[in-house]
Parts: sequence; C-alpha cells; structure tokens
Amino acid sequence: MRAVAPAGHDAVVIDTPAQLMQTYLVEVVGNGRLDLIESLARPDMVDEANQAFGGPPGRDGLVAHVVGFRRNVGDLAVTVERVVAGSDDVMAWWSFTGTHVGPWLNRTPTGAPISGTAFSFFDLVEGRVSRYRVWLHADLDEPVVFDSSRPRVPGR
Repeated sequence: MRAVAPAGHDAVVIDTPAQLMQTYLVEVVGNGRLDLIESLARPDMVDEANQAFGGPPGRDGLVAHVVGFRRNVGDLAVTVERVVAGSDDVMAWWSFTGTHVGPWLNRTPTGAPISGTAFSFFDLVEGRVSRYRVWLHADLDEPVVFDSSRPRVPGR
C-alpha cells in the first residue's frame, strides 16, 4: 500500500492498479491534482496521445496532456464508468462533459457544451504508469475519434 500526500493536500491511498487509474481520472483529470502525477507515473513514461500532438516526453508529457485538456474543456465533469485491472496493466471506460473553451483536437473553441467517451489504458512498471494509451470519441462541432495507438491527429 502506498499513501500519496503532496504538501498541503489530503493523502490518497493507492493500493491496486484499479485505485491508481481511479486516482488519475478523478483526482488528476477531474480535480486538477497535477501534484499527484509524480507519484503515479514513471519519469520516463510514454503518453501516446501527448506524443501525437508534439508534446514533451516523459512524465512532463502527461502533465502537459492533462493541463491542455483541462484548459480547453471548461466546467469539466468526469465520470468513471468501469475500471478493469490486471497486476501490471489497467483500463478504464470513462466519460466527460464540459464546455469547449479552448482549441482542442485541432478544433476552434465554440463555447458550446461538449461530451466524450474514452478508454484509457495504463501499462505499469513497479506500480507506476510506464505507458498511456487512449481511445476517445468526442462530440464537438462534429464527432471526433482519436486512437493514440494510430495517431492520425484530427483535423490534420
């Protein structure tokens, strides 16, 4: 069992791969707890989605991914539908709603409500994220599908 408690925050207990994914989606993505990423992910991790959009390598890429998502999707609400975990990998089906307030997925912000469904996959090494893949269907001004394992960037 590992308790993660960056300065000034309540401890988050991460005991299993499922708890790691739940923590990432609810605390990091949903609540903006970027301080937890250092404890959740390896420094040399690979974020396939971040790489597809030309972001920085390693754990900094995961930070950039979350910051960009939260900056461009205002009034963000994240719902975790299901988490399925093995001993060294974990997958989550989750959804989100929000407002399209910034350029995201190469789409100009509309100020309109948006929603999406995602499947996130973590490969783990020593209990921390080593690779992140995502499949996303987002309802923007038109539907967008993004698969980080086949990174054809939407709109390019």
